[in-house]
Amino acid sequence: MSAEVRNRLLRLLPRDELEHVLSLTEEVALAKRQVLHRYGVRMQHVYFVETGLVSVGAKVSPQKFVEVWLIGSEGLVGIPLALTTNAQPMHRRTVLVAGAAYRLRVDRFQQALAKLPTFRTVVYAYIASALVQTAQSGACNTSHQLKQRLARWLLLARDALESDDIPLTHQVLAQLLGVRRAGVTDCLLQLRRAGLIELMRGCVVVRDPVRLAQISCHCWRLIEREYERQLLSLSAPNSEALGE
Repeated sequence: MSAEVRNRLLRLLPRDELEHVLSLTEEVALAKRQVLHRYGVRMQHVYFVETGLVSVGAKVSPQKFVEVWLIGSEGLVGIPLALTTNAQPMHRRTVLVAGAAYRLRVDRFQQALAKLPTFRTVVYAYIASALVQTAQSGACNTSHQLKQRLARWLLLARDALESDDIPLTHQVLAQLLGVRRAGVTDCLLQLRRAGLIELMRGCVVVRDPVRLAQISCHCWRLIEREYERQLLSLSAPNSEALGE
Protein backbone atom coordinates (compact mmCIF):
# COMPACT_ATOMS: atom_id res chain seq x y z
CA MET A 1 0.00 0.00 0.00
CA SER A 2 2.78 2.47 0.87
CA ALA A 3 4.15 2.36 -2.67
CA GLU A 4 0.81 3.70 -3.95
CA VAL A 5 0.53 6.73 -1.65
CA ARG A 6 0.37 10.04 -3.53
CA ASN A 7 -0.31 12.43 -0.66
CA ARG A 8 2.84 14.50 -0.26
CA LEU A 9 2.57 14.77 3.52
CA LEU A 10 2.29 11.02 4.00
CA ARG A 11 5.19 10.46 1.62
CA LEU A 12 7.45 12.42 3.98
CA LEU A 13 6.97 9.82 6.72
CA PRO A 14 9.46 7.04 7.46
CA ARG A 15 8.16 3.60 6.57
CA ASP A 16 7.13 2.54 10.09
CA GLU A 17 5.13 5.70 10.72
CA LEU A 18 3.57 5.62 7.26
CA GLU A 19 2.37 2.05 7.70
CA HIS A 20 0.99 2.85 11.15
CA VAL A 21 -0.96 5.87 9.88
CA LEU A 22 -2.32 3.94 6.91
CA SER A 23 -3.49 1.17 9.23
CA LEU A 24 -5.71 3.73 10.97
CA THR A 25 -7.28 5.08 7.80
CA GLU A 26 -9.94 4.09 5.34
CA GLU A 27 -9.78 4.92 1.65
CA VAL A 28 -12.76 6.97 0.53
CA ALA A 29 -13.96 8.53 -2.69
CA LEU A 30 -14.43 12.30 -2.84
CA ALA A 31 -17.47 13.27 -4.91
CA LYS A 32 -17.75 16.63 -6.64
CA ARG A 33 -19.65 19.17 -4.46
CA GLN A 34 -19.39 16.87 -1.44
CA VAL A 35 -19.15 18.91 1.78
CA LEU A 36 -16.49 17.36 4.01
CA HIS A 37 -16.85 19.85 6.87
CA ARG A 38 -19.84 22.12 7.37
CA TYR A 39 -19.77 25.58 8.86
CA GLY A 40 -20.30 25.40 12.62
CA VAL A 41 -20.75 21.59 12.70
CA ARG A 42 -18.33 19.52 14.76
CA MET A 43 -15.70 17.84 12.60
CA GLN A 44 -15.51 14.05 12.67
CA HIS A 45 -12.69 13.21 10.27
CA VAL A 46 -9.41 14.34 8.77
CA TYR A 47 -8.73 13.67 5.08
CA PHE A 48 -5.31 13.20 3.46
CA VAL A 49 -6.09 14.00 -0.16
CA GLU A 50 -4.70 11.59 -2.73
CA THR A 51 -6.39 13.03 -5.83
CA GLY A 52 -8.89 15.79 -6.44
CA LEU A 53 -9.24 19.31 -5.10
CA VAL A 54 -10.92 20.70 -1.98
CA SER A 55 -11.77 24.35 -1.36
CA VAL A 56 -11.85 25.88 2.11
CA GLY A 57 -14.48 28.62 2.03
CA ALA A 58 -15.02 31.46 4.51
CA LYS A 59 -18.58 32.59 5.18
CA VAL A 60 -19.05 36.22 4.15
CA SER A 61 -22.89 36.34 4.19
CA PRO A 62 -25.71 33.94 5.16
CA GLN A 63 -25.58 32.20 1.76
CA LYS A 64 -22.14 33.08 0.41
CA PHE A 65 -18.70 31.55 0.88
CA VAL A 66 -15.43 32.80 -0.62
CA GLU A 67 -12.38 30.58 -1.16
CA VAL A 68 -9.66 30.99 1.47
CA TRP A 69 -7.26 28.26 0.41
CA LEU A 70 -7.04 25.09 -1.66
CA ILE A 71 -6.10 21.55 -0.71
CA GLY A 72 -4.91 18.82 -3.04
CA SER A 73 -2.42 16.00 -2.76
CA GLU A 74 0.00 18.37 -1.01
CA GLY A 75 -2.10 18.60 2.15
CA LEU A 76 -4.80 17.48 4.53
CA VAL A 77 -8.36 18.60 5.20
CA GLY A 78 -9.14 19.33 8.84
CA ILE A 79 -6.10 21.03 10.37
CA PRO A 80 -8.08 22.46 13.34
CA LEU A 81 -8.30 18.89 14.64
CA ALA A 82 -4.55 18.94 15.23
CA LEU A 83 -5.16 21.68 17.80
CA THR A 84 -8.48 20.81 19.45
CA THR A 85 -10.82 17.85 19.90
CA ASN A 86 -13.95 20.00 19.61
CA ALA A 87 -13.53 21.75 16.29
CA GLN A 88 -16.66 23.51 15.04
CA PRO A 89 -15.16 25.14 11.96
CA MET A 90 -15.75 28.68 10.80
CA HIS A 91 -14.94 27.45 7.28
CA ARG A 92 -16.73 25.06 4.94
CA ARG A 93 -14.67 22.45 3.08
CA THR A 94 -16.11 21.38 -0.27
CA VAL A 95 -14.82 19.03 -2.96
CA LEU A 96 -14.30 20.97 -6.20
CA VAL A 97 -12.74 18.16 -8.23
CA ALA A 98 -13.64 14.54 -7.51
CA GLY A 99 -10.90 12.26 -6.28
CA ALA A 100 -9.92 10.07 -3.34
CA ALA A 101 -8.46 10.42 0.16
CA TYR A 102 -7.31 8.54 3.24
CA ARG A 103 -9.76 9.37 6.04
CA LEU A 104 -9.03 9.21 9.78
CA ARG A 105 -11.41 9.58 12.70
CA VAL A 106 -10.59 12.43 15.07
CA ASP A 107 -9.48 10.16 17.92
CA ARG A 108 -7.18 8.10 15.69
CA PHE A 109 -5.66 11.21 14.13
CA GLN A 110 -4.88 12.73 17.51
CA GLN A 111 -3.49 9.45 18.85
CA ALA A 112 -1.15 9.31 15.86
CA LEU A 113 -0.05 12.90 16.51
CA ALA A 114 0.77 12.04 20.10
CA LYS A 115 2.61 8.80 19.25
CA LEU A 116 4.47 9.50 16.00
CA PRO A 117 7.11 12.28 16.10
CA THR A 118 7.70 12.69 12.36
CA PHE A 119 3.97 12.61 11.63
CA ARG A 120 3.48 15.36 14.22
CA THR A 121 6.30 17.45 12.74
CA VAL A 122 4.90 17.10 9.21
CA VAL A 123 1.35 18.02 10.24
CA TYR A 124 2.46 21.09 12.19
CA ALA A 125 4.70 22.21 9.34
CA TYR A 126 1.72 21.96 6.98
CA ILE A 127 -0.40 24.02 9.37
CA ALA A 128 2.29 26.71 9.34
CA SER A 129 2.29 26.79 5.53
CA ALA A 130 -1.54 26.88 5.40
CA LEU A 131 -1.58 29.88 7.74
CA VAL A 132 0.72 31.72 5.35
CA GLN A 133 -1.52 30.81 2.39
CA THR A 134 -4.65 32.14 4.09
CA ALA A 135 -2.99 35.37 5.21
CA GLN A 136 -1.39 35.97 1.82
CA SER A 137 -4.65 35.23 0.00
CA GLY A 138 -6.45 37.79 2.15
CA ALA A 139 -3.82 40.41 1.39
CA CYS A 140 -3.92 39.50 -2.30
CA ASN A 141 -7.70 39.91 -2.51
CA THR A 142 -7.50 43.48 -1.24
CA SER A 143 -4.40 44.57 -3.17
CA HIS A 144 -4.31 42.97 -6.64
CA GLN A 145 -6.33 43.05 -9.81
CA LEU A 146 -8.70 40.24 -10.74
CA LYS A 147 -6.49 38.90 -13.55
CA GLN A 148 -3.54 38.61 -11.19
CA ARG A 149 -5.68 36.89 -8.54
CA LEU A 150 -7.16 34.51 -11.11
CA ALA A 151 -3.68 33.61 -12.38
CA ARG A 152 -2.59 32.94 -8.77
CA TRP A 153 -5.62 30.75 -8.19
CA LEU A 154 -5.04 28.75 -11.39
CA LEU A 155 -1.39 28.17 -10.50
CA LEU A 156 -2.27 27.01 -6.99
CA ALA A 157 -5.00 24.71 -8.34
CA ARG A 158 -2.56 23.31 -10.91
CA ASP A 159 -0.02 22.56 -8.17
CA ALA A 160 -2.64 20.99 -5.90
CA LEU A 161 -4.01 18.78 -8.69
CA GLU A 162 -0.57 18.05 -10.17
CA SER A 163 -2.20 18.53 -13.55
CA ASP A 164 -2.53 21.20 -16.24
CA ASP A 165 -6.25 20.38 -16.53
CA ILE A 166 -8.41 22.27 -14.01
CA PRO A 167 -11.99 20.99 -14.40
CA LEU A 168 -13.91 24.02 -13.10
CA THR A 169 -16.49 26.25 -14.77
CA HIS A 170 -16.43 30.04 -15.04
CA GLN A 171 -19.28 30.22 -12.55
CA VAL A 172 -17.44 28.17 -9.93
CA LEU A 173 -14.29 30.26 -10.39
CA ALA A 174 -16.35 33.42 -9.91
CA GLN A 175 -17.91 32.05 -6.73
CA LEU A 176 -14.52 31.08 -5.35
CA LEU A 177 -13.09 34.51 -6.05
CA GLY A 178 -16.19 36.33 -4.82
CA VAL A 179 -16.70 38.25 -8.07
CA ARG A 180 -19.15 38.33 -10.98
CA ARG A 181 -18.97 35.60 -13.60
CA ALA A 182 -18.57 38.16 -16.39
CA GLY A 183 -15.37 39.47 -14.84
CA VAL A 184 -13.85 35.99 -14.63
CA THR A 185 -14.89 35.16 -18.20
CA ASP A 186 -13.28 38.36 -19.50
CA CYS A 187 -10.00 37.58 -17.70
CA LEU A 188 -9.99 33.98 -18.93
CA LEU A 189 -10.49 35.17 -22.52
CA GLN A 190 -7.56 37.56 -22.14
CA LEU A 191 -5.38 34.70 -20.87
CA ARG A 192 -6.52 32.48 -23.75
CA ARG A 193 -5.76 35.14 -26.38
CA ALA A 194 -2.27 35.44 -24.89
CA GLY A 195 -1.81 31.67 -25.32
CA LEU A 196 -1.48 31.00 -21.58
CA ILE A 197 -4.55 28.78 -21.21
CA GLU A 198 -7.08 26.86 -23.27
CA LEU A 199 -10.79 26.91 -22.47
CA MET A 200 -12.79 23.73 -22.85
CA ARG A 201 -16.29 22.92 -21.67
CA GLY A 202 -16.14 22.89 -17.87
CA CYS A 203 -12.34 22.96 -17.85
CA VAL A 204 -9.39 25.36 -17.95
CA VAL A 205 -6.16 23.91 -19.37
CA VAL A 206 -2.91 25.65 -18.46
CA ARG A 207 -0.72 25.81 -21.57
CA ASP A 208 2.10 28.10 -20.43
CA PRO A 209 2.62 28.03 -16.63
CA VAL A 210 5.83 30.08 -16.88
CA ARG A 211 4.11 33.04 -18.52
CA LEU A 212 1.05 32.57 -16.33
CA ALA A 213 3.32 32.97 -13.31
CA GLN A 214 4.59 36.22 -14.81
CA ILE A 215 0.99 37.47 -15.08
CA SER A 216 0.25 36.43 -11.50
CA CYS A 217 1.05 38.62 -8.53
CA HIS A 218 3.99 37.70 -6.30
CA CYS A 219 1.62 36.03 -3.80
CA TRP A 220 1.75 32.67 -5.58
CA ARG A 221 5.54 32.53 -5.29
CA LEU A 222 5.43 33.46 -1.61
CA ILE A 223 2.90 30.70 -0.88
CA GLU A 224 4.89 28.09 -2.81
CA ARG A 225 8.18 29.08 -1.18
CA GLU A 226 6.68 28.79 2.29
CA TYR A 227 5.38 25.29 1.56
CA GLU A 228 8.84 24.28 0.36
CA ARG A 229 10.54 25.92 3.33
CA GLN A 230 8.28 24.21 5.86
CA LEU A 231 7.92 20.77 4.29
CA LEU A 232 10.31 19.98 1.46
CA SER A 233 13.26 20.70 3.73
CA LEU A 234 12.27 17.78 5.97
CA SER A 235 14.27 14.59 5.57
CA ALA A 236 12.91 12.31 2.88
CA PRO A 237 11.86 8.79 3.91
CA ASN A 238 13.67 5.73 2.70
CA SER A 239 13.18 4.78 -0.94
CA GLU A 240 11.17 1.66 -0.04
CA ALA A 241 8.45 3.77 1.58
CA LEU A 242 8.28 5.93 -1.52
CA GLY A 243 8.05 2.94 -3.79
CA GLU A 244 11.20 3.93 -5.67
